[in-house]
Amino acid sequence: MDILALIRAYCKNHRNETHKRIASLILEENPEVDLAHRTLRRMVSKHRQTPKEISTEISANNAQYTYKGTEPIHSLAEAISYFRVDLDIWEVSAYTCNSWEAQTKTGPITMHQVKMHLKKRKVEPDLSKAIQELRQTLDGFTINRTPGSNTAVLALSDFHIGARVEAIGNTPDFDVKTVVRRLQEVASEVNSKGYDEVHVCLLGDFIESFTGLNHQSTWHELEHGGHGTNVVILAYTIIRRFLTSLDNVCGVYIVSGNHDRITPKIEGDPYGSVASLLAFMLRENTPLDVRHNAVLLGVEIDSIYYLLTHNHQGVAKGDLGKAFWEHGRQGMYNIMLGGHWHARKGKRVYRTIDEKTIDQANYRQLAVAPLFTGNFYSESNGWNSTAGYTVLVNNGQGKPNVFEYVLS
Repeated sequence: MDILALIRAYCKNHRNETHKRIASLILEENPEVDLAHRTLRRMVSKHRQTPKEISTEISANNAQYTYKGTEPIHSLAEAISYFRVDLDIWEVSAYTCNSWEAQTKTGPITMHQVKMHLKKRKVEPDLSKAIQELRQTLDGFTINRTPGSNTAVLALSDFHIGARVEAIGNTPDFDVKTVVRRLQEVASEVNSKGYDEVHVCLLGDFIESFTGLNHQSTWHELEHGGHGTNVVILAYTIIRRFLTSLDNVCGVYIVSGNHDRITPKIEGDPYGSVASLLAFMLRENTPLDVRHNAVLLGVEIDSIYYLLTHNHQGVAKGDLGKAFWEHGRQGMYNIMLGGHWHARKGKRVYRTIDEKTIDQANYRQLAVAPLFTGNFYSESNGWNSTAGYTVLVNNGQGKPNVFEYVLS
């Protein structure tokens, strides 16, 4: 019997045990070993004190393990076991193993060296499971009525549900869970203000892509299965769940975004059919006042007239005075809300008379912050966004106080 080989095997298989315990295991399981416990314990201790080098380098997406010592590691499987690599998280990208004879004061020994390079696996979440978990909260729709004061208009835009982005540069990670978490944060903050009525303006781009072909590289940054009917059902489920969590919610006003098309190019579906479908589903399955328009939706809320658009259509880019005259409501303050630009923008309209600038204080335009914070395309072009939302409240004189919030 090779007692040293036996000691090496037990030390390898019981790395967390003490010298004493390993010696006991050897004697209990190998009755042919004719050594005193003390002697065997000292031999285990001597083996474990043999010089060895172990180094580990781990980053967000890569890892490297290196071992140099007398413990024999002859295969990739043994290396994975030795370093306790979780193969559900990591996959091996490179591996080397070698051995050589070395001289020590007590005689020759065999040295072993192992290097293993790992990269993090791309996790592809099962959207069907996410949908199932979310739908468990959707049995019935009851508006939570609580005492409050003031009427709030809550504006949200650019959800891009279905996108899955790995952090790059100034652009953070983004996925379905990010959207759900941010909407929970919105609901919690809005509820804490104690509004008597909450009107929700949803300003388009509910999904990232129906076809996965908005651009040639779109499919690279989609959830696994995050397109087609899957992503529409998921978007409906998330939004409906969010609405159930808002206190005193009254109405939902929806416009279509350029990402809400069901065709690769917007020319095939300029109406943003996904937004229309979401509005229909919410109208049929909630007691709320749900309205939708593909281009421009006007609604009076608390004596202020709101024009809602996604901002990708020409109506938001041309003469705003003309737009408010033709589509707004005279005799009250008009405000145009939109998204699309993934940035907070505010514009008041001015006219110049004799080089003096006069503020037309009866209307203005606001672009609200997105829930989506960008992807490789935006980062490579030098754009990035801070997630957020906007709340507007009548100041008591027929004009809106505007509150902008940043989301984590």
